[in-house]
Amino acid sequence: MKYLANIPFLQPLFTATKRQAVLWSALTVLLLLKLYEGDKSFFIKHFSHLQVDEQVFLWLKWGWHHAGSLLFMFVIPLMIIKVVLREKALDYGLGIGDYKLGLKATLAALIVMPFVVYQTAQNPEHAEFYRSQFPLDLANSSALMFFLWALTYLPHYVGWEFLFRGFVGLGFKKEMGIFGALMLQVLLTTLMHIGKPQGETWGTVFGGIYLGLLTVKTGSIWYAVAFHLYIGLLNSWFCAV
Repeated sequence: MKYLANIPFLQPLFTATKRQAVLWSALTVLLLLKLYEGDKSFFIKHFSHLQVDEQVFLWLKWGWHHAGSLLFMFVIPLMIIKVVLREKALDYGLGIGDYKLGLKATLAALIVMPFVVYQTAQNPEHAEFYRSQFPLDLANSSALMFFLWALTYLPHYVGWEFLFRGFVGLGFKKEMGIFGALMLQVLLTTLMHIGKPQGETWGTVFGGIYLGLLTVKTGSIWYAVAFHLYIGLLNSWFCAV
């Protein structure tokens, strides 16, 4: 190992701090696990034989996807923070933070975002993507089913916001600065949207900047979770009507 450490090409691997090594290694492995084992494509590959209604299958497919988000983007990162890094979860956005700013931002989103999402849903490409890929007919069949759909969706947003806005946006700022960590999570979330309608992917850039700054300013991921869940449910509604 000492010989390898003296090779100029490999020196950056040996000069990184333990914290840097853990954060970057964990982020890389967790994203790969999420993209393969924790993605809906894994469910389709291994469970396409299930004899269920098409809408039910779509629901189960996304349930697997959302559970994968909770596991690989929240549960395991939280364990790494507590057990390996021995740091406080509050430093990664799990507290209430600046609730005054957070509630103001949430209220503004409640008022403004229905107009934005409605206009987005009028795009035929966007609406058709969600109608064909999501169980919107079943989710919108009753108030109870829509509530259950929201519960299905929630784990995904908790995991998503914790990994990108908390683990990356707050966790990496010590080494990269606020701007570097902010743009890293914007880049990652944008790339994770490849395959969705182009307009939504572009929206992820602006949404990533906004939610990243909101998390930094409030010190909490929960306002970003509320925002993202609200957007997802509005989209499920508007694309179905």
